[in-house]
Amino acid sequence: MKNRFIQLPNALFEGALAELSSEGKLLYSLLMNRRSLSEKNNLTDAQGRTIVYFTNREVCEKLQCGHDKVTKLFRELERYDLISRRKQGLGKPDIIYVKEIPDFGQVVSLSADKQEYRASEISTCESEKSARNKNESNYIDSDQSFTYEEIEAMIKEQIEYDSLSERNYGGVLDEIVNIITDTYCTEDRYVRIAKRQISALTFRARISKLTAEHIEYVIKTLEKNEGRIRNIRAYLLTALYYSIDTLEADSLYG
Repeated sequence: MKNRFIQLPNALFEGALAELSSEGKLLYSLLMNRRSLSEKNNLTDAQGRTIVYFTNREVCEKLQCGHDKVTKLFRELERYDLISRRKQGLGKPDIIYVKEIPDFGQVVSLSADKQEYRASEISTCESEKSARNKNESNYIDSDQSFTYEEIEAMIKEQIEYDSLSERNYGGVLDEIVNIITDTYCTEDRYVRIAKRQISALTFRARISKLTAEHIEYVIKTLEKNEGRIRNIRAYLLTALYYSIDTLEADSLYG
């Protein structure tokens, strides 16, 4: 029997993708192998797109690592636009769409000084068009408008609310969802963040990058804060806005 190999594309080591973690590169290669098997078996969704099933438990066994690590790796691949996932609920595994490696010029680096926000493509809630951020799978379609409740539901899906709610964070998790939804749907042109006036368009583009990992980071930061917080909503809004940068910095420098 011939040896079977997993292909590791050279492109994963070039350009912006060079910043992808070694485990992330390996997981992507495993997913590409699964996609090849799905193509051979005609495993597709209703739109004819090839789908992959690869549960966290299976990845844990393959990579010999814990559940939290696997969760971070999947999110990392999503941020690099290498995969997208669709939840099925009711205990069913996520449907995974494995993408081809993007052009280097279009891959968004995770470094704070390289992040770009396509704010001009993001619109106000209900009255304007909404844009889908290319690095995540749960954003608002540009040809539709949504109610407050629909925006709230999409945000909950984006940050994996159901999973976070099982961790006994109390009312702070719901407060965070309310703050994000309220601010996302504001009709004001600017949002006040730490004494700065931020364009509402920029806010929407930035907040659409939030994941469950960012929410946990903000909650844990709040728990560690021993000082008096006069305006909890303003504090949380600022923490959420800057968590994109601060979480990455903390990961880099410990």
